[in-house]
Parts: sequence; structure tokens; C-alpha cells
Amino acid sequence: MTLDEAALLEVRGRYRELLRAAVPAAAEGPDRARWTAFASRAARHLGRGAESLAHAALALDLAGGDPVLGALALHAQGTALRAGRRYDEALAALRSALDGLPAQGDDAVRALVLLETAETALEAGQRADAESALARGGALVHWLRDARLLAWSLFLRSQLEPPSPADLQLAAAYELARGADCPELQWQILWRLSERAEQTGKDKIRDDLTWNALGILQKLSEEVDDADSAAFWRQGVRRIFVELCRQRHGPEFLRRLMLGGGATSETRAILKELGFDASSIPDFGRVDPG
Repeated sequence: MTLDEAALLEVRGRYRELLRAAVPAAAEGPDRARWTAFASRAARHLGRGAESLAHAALALDLAGGDPVLGALALHAQGTALRAGRRYDEALAALRSALDGLPAQGDDAVRALVLLETAETALEAGQRADAESALARGGALVHWLRDARLLAWSLFLRSQLEPPSPADLQLAAAYELARGADCPELQWQILWRLSERAEQTGKDKIRDDLTWNALGILQKLSEEVDDADSAAFWRQGVRRIFVELCRQRHGPEFLRRLMLGGGATSETRAILKELGFDASSIPDFGRVDPG
């Protein structure tokens, strides 16, 4: 397996497969630091917090003095700490990652760390820091023209703006994440859209979006070993979302989901009902020559 193939596994939510490939690749051969960072992030997505931090620490050691490898290791450490709600430590690791990068070049790594910083600061309630990191990261994403990073940027931006423009940003983010085959981002976007629908009294749309988000998570969970299942559902913001669903739909909602219950409306039809035109998506990410 190549590093590019590993990156696709992560984007597509195939965390168990990624971890199984990354651990032996990290044990010997070239690119050990990168493979170990992959192992850290895969373990974090599976809910294995202690293992994720251990891989991140090893990745940092393997990075030596390489600033890019060091930034990737610190990014992995920051994401693991965020999943454990250790926000101050997470932000400190991400700041160290940014400080270690050279002033020029490595824009993709810098954008990754900046967007992670923005999301961590948002979760920690540090709005000013989130806005600053997102402004810098969003500017880089515009030039990188990476659909997943653009979707992530729009998703984060929507949490800092009024509901009406935010709804369209979220819908655009969903379409981009869908095209990039990024289910982890897709379900979180649908969750935020369901909250917007609730604020405007659109209860059916709220419930359909919630069940569609749960459906994506359920498919992700099918890739997880039984031993990791409980930790998977408790990992990071998944725990918050599941608790919200339990309060809204009752304690049997997960059983209902497994039996095929849930939304009856397809997501893109819901977004159209909200006023989003999917044909506008090709314009996103286009560099303005002016």
C-alpha cells in the first residue's frame, strides 16, 4: 500500500483497514514517521485514545528534525487530544506544529493544521482563535483546490455565520464532501443542518437529516471490530451526537437504526428543498484569475 492509498482509506472512513496497514509499515522501511502518524489518526477515529497518543509520540520521535514530519506528528497528537477533550493541550500541540513549519511551502500541511486548529478552538469555545485560524486556513484552501479541505472549511465557516448563509454553506460543504467520499465530514454536516432546521421549526427536515447522519455513522461502524464498537460510538463529537439522538428519539434509537428505520427522504432532495442548487458546486474551488 502506498501513502496516497492510505490517505484515501482515511478520507473514506476505513479506519480499521488503515490501522492494519499502517502499523507494520511504521515498524520498518521508509516513511516510518508518516505511517505512524496515519496509525495515530486511525486509532483515534476508532476510539482508541491511548493508542493514538502513543503512535503520535512515536511519530514525533521518528520525525527527528524534519519540520513537515514533525508537524504531521504534532497534528496527530492534537487530534487525539481533542478527541479526549483536552483542548488546551491539543491547541498547544497544533501551535507547535505551525511554529515548526517553514515560512514558505508545505501549504497542504499548513492548511490541515490550521483547519484542525479552528475546529479545536470552536469546540473549546474560543471563537476568536477559531476565526483567526480559519481565515488563514481558508485562504490556503482556496488555492489548493482540494474538495475535502474546501468542504471542511465551509463546514467550519458555517458555525461562525448567521443561519441563512450558513445553511447554503453547509449544503455546499455536504456536496463537496460527498464528491470526495468523506463520510466522517458528511454526517457532521448533516447534524449541523438538522440543528438549523430545528431552529426554524422544520421538524420533519430535522429528523430526516438526523437519521441520514446516523445512517452514515452506522455504515462507518460496520467497518469496526466488535471490540472497538462501543468506543467508536463514544469517540469525540460522536458521543455528543448519539446522546442528542437518544434524548430526542428514545433509548432504542440505535436498535431502530440497525433494523433499517430512519429517514425516508434522500439527502440531496432535502438540500434542494432548502434552496440549494447542486449544479453550483463546480464553481467552488475555482481560482479567480482576477
